[in-house]
Amino acid sequence: MAQSSLVEQQKILRVFKLINLLQGTIGKTVHRLAELLQTDERTIYRYFKLLEALGFVVVKEFSKYKIQERPEYLPKPSSNPTFSTEENQWLSTLLESQGKGNAIKDAVVQKLNLQSQIRLGTEDLFKANLGRMVDLIAQGITQKKQVWIKDYYSLRSDTVSDRLVEPVGFTSDYEHIHAFEQESKTMKMFKLERMGEVVIASEGWKFESAHELPEQALFGFTGKGKFSIKLKLSKKAYQLMVEEYPTARPFIQIKNRNHYFFEGEVPHLPGLARFILSLPGEIKVEEGNELKAYLSEQIQKGFY
Repeated sequence: MAQSSLVEQQKILRVFKLINLLQGTIGKTVHRLAELLQTDERTIYRYFKLLEALGFVVVKEFSKYKIQERPEYLPKPSSNPTFSTEENQWLSTLLESQGKGNAIKDAVVQKLNLQSQIRLGTEDLFKANLGRMVDLIAQGITQKKQVWIKDYYSLRSDTVSDRLVEPVGFTSDYEHIHAFEQESKTMKMFKLERMGEVVIASEGWKFESAHELPEQALFGFTGKGKFSIKLKLSKKAYQLMVEEYPTARPFIQIKNRNHYFFEGEVPHLPGLARFILSLPGEIKVEEGNELKAYLSEQIQKGFY
């Protein structure tokens, strides 16, 4: 990657980190923000102006700054959109592309430097970054890989640091992950919006025996049972599973763009069985003898 591209990417990532640090009820002084972002106070004030141009409302309370949480305070979009359709599409994949130089990138970076009103494009980019981190963490879970959480901001200690963890699962709202932290040797929760970046490590899990999740509902049931299941889903079944059972998302894989699979352990069979039976011909049970037997039993009952 060219040095200029790397500098611009770091600038954009720093703006994301600033947004994360300014969210919440506790504000931060300009001096503290400069320390956490490893820059000077003058640059922080310049970023404040950029955030206001992007549609965020930065407020000051008792010498501390934070972002106004209520979305209705965001300005209405201009009648003349700043970005073209092509630029908006490119924004959504900016981080994934690692900032590779092209004509669209140069145009967007120039608009960022000019502090133009790109609120809608930036919101899409911010959401895309969170979605990309969810996908990487889910990949770490399915592949049983350790994951580096880069530049994680701890509200308790008011510090930013890198954390090496073994991700185990998501909360139902996908705002936090449950992970085993290698340094403290304990299970902890990490908030996605406080993560600067997620990188999958080369090492696999080393402390799987210490992984413990609070019981959560999967297909409507909780419990400590472990039934290993592999399903092949149609596109319709995949879409309904994601919408109706979001906690199943980490166990779903998409291969070759149009092949969908659920592979994981479920605590109970009835909830999943009901879902399968409600979609005849849309789901194939590839692995899971207990589930196959349970489905056959339920089908036989249906004959009477």
